[in-house]
Amino acid sequence: MDDRVSRSSRECREFHAREGRIELCLRLMPQGRDLHACLCGGEAHVGAVALAQPGEAARVTQRPGHREGALAARVAERLARGHGCAVSVSSGIHFADISRAEISTVEELAERLADECLQSLDTRSDEPC
Repeated sequence: MDDRVSRSSRECREFHAREGRIELCLRLMPQGRDLHACLCGGEAHVGAVALAQPGEAARVTQRPGHREGALAARVAERLARGHGCAVSVSSGIHFADISRAEISTVEELAERLADECLQSLDTRSDEPC
């Protein structure tokens, strides 16, 4: 494992945010210098996967009928830029009869979780992944 990444950055971490009935979880799993994250909420499933590295737009694979791709991409890009490494985010978010306001809440909570995650990581590599 790369010595530039501290021990605390190698541990799996979990972050939660809730507003009303909307609760999201961001699980962070280090992969060497890189990161894998799972963003989930509501009914468990995998709807989309995004892969990002600093300075590049995320590549997204999304299952038909699912809408998590753009959100997974935003979180992956934010984490990649903030931590200076490659990041994959798998996302599965489903709340029955979700309203437009609740969709906005999901987006806000995901951004908040990404910020909390970055604040908890105590190292950053300035070299490309």
